[in-house]
Amino acid sequence: MIVAQVRVVGIVQGREIDTLAEVTLDQHTLVLAWQDATPWRLSLSDIEGIAGGPSSLTVYLVSNDVLDLRGDEQLRSLGLQLLDRACAMPELTRGLKSLGSSRGTPVAAHDRWFAPLLAARRSVEGVSDPARQVMLLDAATLTSEIERAISEIAATRASGDAAEQRAVEAALEEEAAAVFTTIQIMGVAGDVVRGGAVDTRIADWRKWVETVRAGLAAADEAWSGLAGELR
Repeated sequence: MIVAQVRVVGIVQGREIDTLAEVTLDQHTLVLAWQDATPWRLSLSDIEGIAGGPSSLTVYLVSNDVLDLRGDEQLRSLGLQLLDRACAMPELTRGLKSLGSSRGTPVAAHDRWFAPLLAARRSVEGVSDPARQVMLLDAATLTSEIERAISEIAATRASGDAAEQRAVEAALEEEAAAVFTTIQIMGVAGDVVRGGAVDTRIADWRKWVETVRAGLAAADEAWSGLAGELR
């Protein structure tokens, strides 16, 4: 556990602060321990962004409150650890029904449809840097991979008939329209994470994660329609 001795300067809920404290980080909480007062426990969910220097760490809280921590090089390590925990990628596929079952549907097509999504999910396992997560879950790349999956599924279904393949592909793309829309929204949210201000970086990341969830849910919901076209 990293323990840093810091001077805390800032304003929280209209109260000015300028005092010494010991700061630590547990699994879900940033703890500021004062000499003669009850420690503050700031939930990571209440932190919207951070900005760090060699011996400083600025913490941006909800309601526009800001804490400026000044100390030594320990603060840099603390800031990296805070970002690592605050932006750990959550489970993305829990609750998806079609993903885990291909019963009553074309198994090969089922696996091909979900392959790009599972590969994208695996790519961010263990990655906590928001910008890198967005890069690995690039919306344009994911769209291209899904389009390729549709084309390959249609080619298998059409058995060498070019006209039938085009018809099947068009039908599958229509069933997948909502998926492409949600991935486009995910791309816009990802651009905000990469290009947005540091004071809202973590909050922007949380919004992006929700768009990723929405994209996976849309793909899961679309599968029944795609399977219907392939029967």
